[in-house]
Amino acid sequence: MQFSNKQVLIVEDQRPFLLLLKGLMHSMGVSDVVTKSSAEQAVSLCKKHKFDIIVCDLHLGADNKNGYELIEELRTRRLINPTSVFVLISADSARPVVLGSIDRRPDDFLIKPFSQVQLKSRIIRAWQKRQFLKEAYRLIEQQEYNAAIDHIEELLASPSHYKGHCEQLLIELYWQINEPSKALDVLQDYINGKPVLWAQVALGKTYLQLEQNEKAISIAKRIIKKNRFNADAHDIIAQANQALKQGEAAIEAIKEAIKLSPFSLTRHFQACNIARANQDLVLAASSSQAIWDLSKRTVYQNSLHWCGIIRAMLDVAEFSDDKKQRNKYQQEALLTLQRGKFDEHLQRIDREFDVEIFGKIVNARVSAIDGKLIDAKRHLSDSQIALENKYPELPTAFIPDSINVMYKLGEYDDALELSKMLEGRQDKLDANSSSMLSEQEKKAQQNLANYQQFNREGIQHYQKQDYERAKASFALAQGYAPVNTGVSLNLLQCLLQIAKTQDKVEMKIINECKRLFKLIDDMNLKPPYQEKYINLREELSKYIGF
Repeated sequence: MQFSNKQVLIVEDQRPFLLLLKGLMHSMGVSDVVTKSSAEQAVSLCKKHKFDIIVCDLHLGADNKNGYELIEELRTRRLINPTSVFVLISADSARPVVLGSIDRRPDDFLIKPFSQVQLKSRIIRAWQKRQFLKEAYRLIEQQEYNAAIDHIEELLASPSHYKGHCEQLLIELYWQINEPSKALDVLQDYINGKPVLWAQVALGKTYLQLEQNEKAISIAKRIIKKNRFNADAHDIIAQANQALKQGEAAIEAIKEAIKLSPFSLTRHFQACNIARANQDLVLAASSSQAIWDLSKRTVYQNSLHWCGIIRAMLDVAEFSDDKKQRNKYQQEALLTLQRGKFDEHLQRIDREFDVEIFGKIVNARVSAIDGKLIDAKRHLSDSQIALENKYPELPTAFIPDSINVMYKLGEYDDALELSKMLEGRQDKLDANSSSMLSEQEKKAQQNLANYQQFNREGIQHYQKQDYERAKASFALAQGYAPVNTGVSLNLLQCLLQIAKTQDKVEMKIINECKRLFKLIDDMNLKPPYQEKYINLREELSKYIGF
């Protein structure tokens, strides 16, 4: 390999080591060496200039992007060529750090101190591999997966030192196009042959995709027997057990995977899914916090990850039988909300995000948890009015938690309207928000069906002037949607019609009108509801005297 025509970028915040690395590169024959002290500077530079080799330290300052985050951003945003070599270096040899580095798939990872010979040999090896597979990497980058598969199969037809690398790429491409059976064909020689670690892990993941969960668990246990620190094997066991409805085993496995390798976003998203499915909401809250911490400086940054922390904390509070725990997580959620007003990362990620308005949605959820449904409804109504007044188009970041509270309060019509709005959006939700909405939709399905049926029946009876039966139907509908504005107005309208027919209005009718008045009055109502309430208000005043 000729170094003299290569362009090298070194990213290192410690000046003495930066100068040492620069000297090593010059002694290898590199003439064009650029140095930067932060990942942010490196990203800006890579937007304008493509480098052949990047050597980057893992830790680049507590408040800055680190090496993990740099490699993800450069590759995701295609700021480096498919043939560029990225070497990650670190003085930290702790197992979680090393495993986290491997998860990001740099071309190599070196522990300080290292020699010039080590650095040079690792770069040469990585460069040669990248050159051999450059066409495959180019096709993958262009998302021409079938063409990439054909090319790799051609490479495999001839003997080479890169057979294993080609097979790994081929298997991942078959996963990408959802053809795990073809991935299994590639792995046939490894099933009963000499156990190769990457192949055993790939085999376990392939069995997962094929829904052969028992086989996946068997393979993963075999891996752990030889290497108990393999986090991927614990991931496989967690996912397979979850698919088999073995919740406790799934929770235990995903916790072990996180303990071994805590710096993986994918792993924490998986943990959230498994935790929520098995009601381990404390684990879901912990992983939601980790998702924000791991993503806030990365290309995967999203204000929804911050919202997810508060949502997960309130989940713990809502479903906890322990009063102390409930109060603790409510307070934590409200403290996180307050800190959000001064969170520079949140402000930088989404300058349009209004923490004050989101706070109204959070307060609605807290009030609902405390059983104060009218207060919850008022907070929710205020939040939606504030959103309409501030934004020409409702930002996606506010939608998931608005829908969540709407379902909990029985405001199904509003929830369905926002869900439909989401379907037409191009900006995708994060995995946590998507999963939460899916769960809420399933939970609310029966209540929604009952509410719609009884409300519809009530309207039909009302139109036939059968007010007693209409009242009974609307009351049943309200049982499934206690503070729903639409059904409350329908029931109130019906009660007023019944009151007109009575010489002396029954006290139970008056009391029911008072209850509905408290539910509706002084609320920020949507225009159709506001108009209907104004029309009823004069008649209502005759009976409850406001």
